[in-house]
Parts: sequence; structure tokens; C-alpha cells
Amino acid sequence: MVMILAIFISDGFKMEIKEKAAGFSGELIINTPGFEMNSNQYPVEREPKYLESIKDHQNVKHVQPFAYRSGLLKNGEIIQGVVLKGIDSSYDWSFFNSVLSDGRVIEFKDSLSSKEILMSTRLAAMLGYKPGDKVEMYFVDKTIRVKLYKLVGLFDAQLEDVDKSLVICDLKEVQRLNYWDENQVSGIEIFLNDYKKIDETAVQVEDLIFKADNNESTVIVTKITDLFPHLFDWLKLLDFNVLVVLVLMLAVAGFNMVSGLLIMLFEKISTIGLFKSLGMRNSDIHKIFLYRAASIVVKGILSGTAIAFILAFVQWKFKLITLDPANYFVKFVPIDFNFYKVAILDLSSFIVIMLILLIPSVFISNVSPEKTLRVK
Repeated sequence: MVMILAIFISDGFKMEIKEKAAGFSGELIINTPGFEMNSNQYPVEREPKYLESIKDHQNVKHVQPFAYRSGLLKNGEIIQGVVLKGIDSSYDWSFFNSVLSDGRVIEFKDSLSSKEILMSTRLAAMLGYKPGDKVEMYFVDKTIRVKLYKLVGLFDAQLEDVDKSLVICDLKEVQRLNYWDENQVSGIEIFLNDYKKIDETAVQVEDLIFKADNNESTVIVTKITDLFPHLFDWLKLLDFNVLVVLVLMLAVAGFNMVSGLLIMLFEKISTIGLFKSLGMRNSDIHKIFLYRAASIVVKGILSGTAIAFILAFVQWKFKLITLDPANYFVKFVPIDFNFYKVAILDLSSFIVIMLILLIPSVFISNVSPEKTLRVK
């Protein structure tokens, strides 16, 4: 039960955090090498010649351009540095719709740039804004420019580094602030069908870019794991903790079964002596007790699996156990059901415990029929 819950919770954390990180920027990003993506000095092409071949890749679900511009938000005496992220009408709003806490998403206009923005509930609370408010933003170049926007929605993704600094706006607005034309952007986000194939897809996308540009490309492919290294390092540490739990629980379960089998052997010591006196081999006697132990192990595995699924389902459905999102990036203990891993774990646990139960065979071989048959 403990092992299965550990796997469900660990996979739940990985699923939630990966979805949030990818929701903000996609699994892969095409951008200028060696420079920060929020720099306005080194744009890339919005529709390069290799873009269609990337869209046709079997693991690519969606591509969308974006542009960054750093700025300052000011409300009264409170000043906060932010990054303005420009997007266009091709943007996939599915992630932001899932984390939208108030208001609505941006509505784009055909010719003019929209003056609407989105920000996080955390950033809005810091500055005292709510949907419908006018927001002043300052941009520093050779001179200081002041722009006025309308806050139309708030999102709550519980990713602190993003929540406290990201503001979503129209791509045309950022292009204008950066003095770019309509074909210049900070990068292109790529969303994948299968996250597990991110490494091989990144290599394949790089090959498509280099082939199209005759190996003289001025862009690179950045993986989400490189963009949010602290999050994915934390997930690796979580995997190690789960491994420790699995090893400890297997060891405890195995040696508890050894002690249980030894108790059964002590209780039936006279029976073992009788079997030996009748000519039964040690291996055959051992099989009798192993069959009995195996039935106990199977019942324990099945009941533990059932209890784990019930508890996990209750948490998945009602979210009873809550967490501090500042530390765990989610508001509740997440659950991700993985039947394949459960089947592998149950089978592996049975095999390991049965192998450990071979230890008591030493006791059976040392039982003397002459001494045990005298015991009444």
C-alpha cells in the first residue's frame, strides 16, 4: 500500500509540474543561442523555412511564436519588475483556461494590437490590481516609455518564479516595444504529443533546422528541462526518495515474512520430523511451507493494492490532503494512476519476497526426525 501510494504521488507531482512548466513555454523552444530569451536585441524569424517540416513531425502537436520584453509595473509606491510575454491568435489557451482564477483571456484584434493583459493572482495581489483595472507599465530604453493596459484576467499556476513576474499580452505590442517588424519574435514554442520523447524529438528538430539552413542556423532548440532546471532537479530528488521508500518497504515486508514463516516452521516442527521420517526430501517439505507463505503474500499484495487504489481515488476525487504551493508548487497532494507500474511493482514484490523466503530452508535441513518425534 505504501509503495503504490508513493508511486501514485510521485507521478502526480511530476505530471502536475511538467504540465505547468510546459503550459507556460512548451516542451521545446527555438531561440537565439547564448542570449536570454527576454532580450530584445536578438530576434528570430517568426515563420522560418523549416517551420512547416517541424509542424509535420509526428511528435509535434502545436507550434506558436512568442516575444518577450522586460518592464516595470508601478502602483502607488509599489514597483515590480516583470516580463511581458507577447502571443498571437494562434496561441493555445488550454493551459491558461485550466488555471484561470478570475476574468477571461485576451481577445485579439485583426489589425490593431490589443491593450489587454493577463497576470497571476499573486502579482495582482502584490500590486493591488483586479480584473478591469488600468495598469501602468514602464519600459526603459534611451528614454522611459509608459504604456497603459487593461487587466482582463488572473491566472493561478502556483509556480512562484513565473507567477510573480510574467504578464501576458498581444504579440504586436511587444514587437512595437522592441522596434521589431511583424516577422521578428523572441522564439517559437513547440508542444509535443509525448513528453517522454522530448530528448529524441529535440535532436530531430535540430536536424530539421540545420538541414533547412545548410548547417548555418543561428538558432538552437532549448528543452523545458533546461529552462526550469530547479523544478526538474527537485523531481529527480523526489524519484530518489520514492526509490528509498520502495527498497525499505520491500526489505521490511520480506523479513517480516521470513519471521512469519519461521514461526510456522517452529509450530510444525514435529510434523516436519514426521515427514522426514517417512522419507520426504527437504526440498519437498520446503515447497509445502512456501506454498502457504505464497498464499499469504498474494493476499497481502492484493489487499494492499486495493487499499492504495481506494485511498488514492479519494484523494484524487476530493483533494482532502492540501499542501503549501509556495513549497510544493501545488495546492493539494496530486495523484496520477499508473496501472502498468502497479502491475510491475506487485509482480516484483512477490518475486523478491519469495526469494527472501528461501532463507528458512536452512532451518528445515537442520531438523532431526529423531529429536522432533519425541516432542509431544
